[in-house]
Amino acid sequence: MTSEPEDSTQIHVQTEQVFASLAAYQHALTSHVDWLQSWYSSVLNWDDQARPTPGAGHCRFTNWYEGAGQSALAGYPAFAELGQLHLEIHAKAEQITERAADGHTVTTSDYESMMALVLAFSTTAQGLERDTWRTLATVDALTGLGNRQTMMSHLIGERDRAIRLKQPCCVGLADIDHFKRINDTHGHAVGDRVLRAVAEALRHTVRPYDVLYRYGGEEFLVCLPAATQEAGLHVLERMRAAVAGLNLTTATGQPIPVTASFGLAELSADLSVEESLDRADIALYDGKRGGRNRVIAWSQDDKSDKPG
Repeated sequence: MTSEPEDSTQIHVQTEQVFASLAAYQHALTSHVDWLQSWYSSVLNWDDQARPTPGAGHCRFTNWYEGAGQSALAGYPAFAELGQLHLEIHAKAEQITERAADGHTVTTSDYESMMALVLAFSTTAQGLERDTWRTLATVDALTGLGNRQTMMSHLIGERDRAIRLKQPCCVGLADIDHFKRINDTHGHAVGDRVLRAVAEALRHTVRPYDVLYRYGGEEFLVCLPAATQEAGLHVLERMRAAVAGLNLTTATGQPIPVTASFGLAELSADLSVEESLDRADIALYDGKRGGRNRVIAWSQDDKSDKPG
């Protein structure tokens, strides 16, 4: 019996939500900078009749942060650090404001400690944005699945782990049948909607520790850790049925029939990842030749080439 892998998880990013979160984040940062400049100017030009407002409640960044706990940015370690630094900045601002209000001189040390917090906040804010963009670079913008650029390093790692632990591992390729016909008949906007729907159907059908990628065009790849060929065929068959069960229509209610063909191959010590992918590709196109909407596993007897 094989054990389930511990660190493989599905890659899926709602890219539209991430972009929206980034836009709101940047607006919140701007409001924080505006507050900081206003507060700093007020302290330098102290006026008892126009006392500055140092509390975090007077900075719109606070409202954004409190509402962003479920946003696409909240999962990054820098998010929590940023929130803490924001509170510390306002706490320091309150301390300096009270000193000024009591008639005490605001010392160089006060300003230096505030500047240290501001610089730390700025560095962390930049790091959060950089981490988010780095994540976006690893996913396909249309489907939110992992992209081909990140796929190979993951597959090489899974192959090495399977060899080290003496566990099976398979890869499956899926290709939407007659996708060009869908684009030609209904247009590319509908084609994109079909791609998103297929990606979502596949994502909800695979095991929690399988990883899906958009392989390119209308093709998808799934890595199946700890799966024998038999287990892999069962997973791909569920995926095939999920795609065939999609009930898609055009804006005018015209049905859009969607099916996909699947090819399966094993990752092994005897083959490079590229060779395993070639085998899955051959099996996939054997399924195309055989009538489409089916799952085929590569076998030693299959020496056929992909059709042109």
